[in-house]
Amino acid sequence: MSRSHLSSSRSLLRFEHLIQINDPADHRLPVMSREALWQGLVYRARYPDHFNPALQSTLEPESETSFVRVLAAGDMNLRDQVTLMPDTEIQTLIDGTSQAIHAESITRIEEPQPGFLFVRFIYCRDSISSQGGLDADEFLKSAYLQNDREAIATIRRMIAEGWAGRPV
Repeated sequence: MSRSHLSSSRSLLRFEHLIQINDPADHRLPVMSREALWQGLVYRARYPDHFNPALQSTLEPESETSFVRVLAAGDMNLRDQVTLMPDTEIQTLIDGTSQAIHAESITRIEEPQPGFLFVRFIYCRDSISSQGGLDADEFLKSAYLQNDREAIATIRRMIAEGWAGRPV
């Protein structure tokens, strides 16, 4: 994630987390194919409102590997550039030079050994830290982690119910 287009006065929060998808030794985790995982992650990128009812989203014309989504949350509207690196990675960018906030993310499928799938979520966004008692950035990190865990659980549920990568 580059910082070249950001002013040096901007305070950025950078964090990441890893969610395990498959572990052949742990039979409590239902096995998910890399292809099904990828389709679920792309579906989440295209239809974030399916995963978070507080959002409304519309897509602008897209190419095979990129699209713009317009996200509405309350009174805030943001344009999000989404780039797909097929079968591997999804990058998003809300450019803070022309919008209310700056936020970047990478969602990457990792397979360190055959059969072991993970998703790494990497974030860089405007910090919301404040002087005083509440560490708002730590709260934000926890919220992102919870949101990503719930998204993976939703993808698992959709696949278990026979979803085949089409809009629901």
